[in-house]
Amino acid sequence: MEDKKYPKFVVGSFIINSDGKLFLRTTPSQGEKYTCINAKVEWGKTIEETLINSVKEKTNLEIKNFEFIGLTNGLNIPISNSETTNMIFADYKVFIDDISEFKQDSEREYQWLTPAEWLKLDNNKFGPYIKEIIQKLA
Repeated sequence: MEDKKYPKFVVGSFIINSDGKLFLRTTPSQGEKYTCINAKVEWGKTIEETLINSVKEKTNLEIKNFEFIGLTNGLNIPISNSETTNMIFADYKVFIDDISEFKQDSEREYQWLTPAEWLKLDNNKFGPYIKEIIQKLA
């Protein structure tokens, strides 16, 4: 009998600074396309803990507050040349007042742009579902 597979539950953080600019960074697993900060919800952790901790660990920023955007079914997302995964994303707008302490956890390319500026970029610049979420923020 084949083992059943279940989707991973992931929190997506769409970080917005006090100037209304949205932070996105490239992700190697998505072919260096822009995505939000995201993290799998670990056993024994809440969605909120995961959201706050992942933003702090990956950007060194403190969250002022956050708002739920919605759930996204991430079906068949490529994670390597031959592998895909299924994820359920709980996406949040994350508000940051002070970005003076900003520091990335890696050497990824990143940008702070308004949602309208992000939407002017070609679709092939974004990981799966990202541009659709930005449209909800614009």
